Amino acid sequence: KHYFDKFDILCLRGQDVLSGSQERIRVREADFRVESIDLNDDEPYRAMRSGELIGIPQSASPAMRQAHIRLKTANLHDASLVQAGIRPGVGGAVKINELIARRRGNPYSFEHPKLEEILGLTYGIIVFQEQVDQLLQTFAAYSSGEAEEIREKIHEQRREDFGATIKDELLARIVKNGFSEVVAQQVYEYVSGFKGYGFAQGHALAFAEISIRSIYCQQHYPSQYFASLLDAQPAGYYGPCTIANEARCRGVTVLPVDVNISTMKFEVESIRAADDPKITIPDAAIRVSFKQISGVSETTKQRLQDNKPYRSFFECVAKVQPSRDELELLILVGAFDALQENRRSLLWAIPSAYQYASLCSKIADKLPLDFAEPPLDTSMSDFSQAEKAVLERAILDMDVATHLMAFERERITLKGGITTSKAKSLTDKAKAIVVGNPIRLHFPPTQSGKRVVFFDLEDETGLLNVTCFD
Repeated sequence: KHYFDKFDILCLRGQDVLSGSQERIRVREADFRVESIDLNDDEPYRAMRSGELIGIPQSASPAMRQAHIRLKTANLHDASLVQAGIRPGVGGAVKINELIARRRGNPYSFEHPKLEEILGLTYGIIVFQEQVDQLLQTFAAYSSGEAEEIREKIHEQRREDFGATIKDELLARIVKNGFSEVVAQQVYEYVSGFKGYGFAQGHALAFAEISIRSIYCQQHYPSQYFASLLDAQPAGYYGPCTIANEARCRGVTVLPVDVNISTMKFEVESIRAADDPKITIPDAAIRVSFKQISGVSETTKQRLQDNKPYRSFFECVAKVQPSRDELELLILVGAFDALQENRRSLLWAIPSAYQYASLCSKIADKLPLDFAEPPLDTSMSDFSQAEKAVLERAILDMDVATHLMAFERERITLKGGITTSKAKSLTDKAKAIVVGNPIRLHFPPTQSGKRVVFFDLEDETGLLNVTCFD
């Protein structure tokens, strides 16, 4: 038997997401351990088979989601096959379509029992790097070092077709080692055909394990999971806007920045039920963090954190002393809404707020006096909810209460448009109008040379994978 060890010390954001989830979950369940999640539980694999993987590190891209659906992932091994088949990307060596076909029942056979020993778990297709080494050692009697060197050269010198240069030597060694010419030819085709980049099995299993544990946390502790995922950005295929949207679709309320409540992290909060304020729903919401506000310095964010609580807008300005640009941004994202909800009034009051702050700073070390705060004109009309939402997205790179498409829903419906969630349940060949925000446009190379565009269409109900042909 041959044993291979490979250690990759990877600084994966997926690990940050899991550790952050565990930390938040332990507030309620002190004994919770991510490592104790049962990898044989079928629920995470059901999510993989359905493609419900938005926000799952290592598995969220459209290609990964489609591969899990097509492969009908049922266990950790299946999940590792998808990792090894998709994640290496365009330069990957795995024949993923044939792998999926065989996993779903297409027939295949082996010319020799030792081929089945090495390739049986991967349906007669090389999926993992070490399988090349095992073939070279088992059939051609190369040492482990020699086999690894050959495998690397086949990959590195694929344009020069290094595999062809060693064909005669390889076939001769295999036959000399007691195998038939038919077996020798098949081994050569396996080895020389694995020209692209591939994962080691341990690497693929580790990535798959992170995804499975993440799915479990997302399913059972959505607020804690999405708060951790937003904290770990950038992490994975989609950004904060899509992640927050997915959290809302899963029943999590996203709460705005608040100078008295927000911290430097996305925090989990309990909220009052909308239909009965007497009922508290535990851990049902996520509070947007100070760090999500673009354009505000880290120093100002830390002062906001350190000088709580604030009784008024004017007191906050006096204590924190943000720049004018920073103060405008804080107002526009709703950080003072709990103190004064009219954001336009607060913008109008900025000059008097700085005068008040200056007066307070002059006597701070001399006399324990409190100055009367300036009057605040709240008679002017505030921004509309849609205007507030547009400004929040621009500054936070995410929506808070709802996705921007929600403001267009009535108009879209009147014109016959449906949501992305309804579109996903349509029967084959049905026609529909779906309106959304196109994100993550991808222009892959094609054999024909014709253009094809892949993207996700995003609205307030989720994502729809779209393909546009030339």
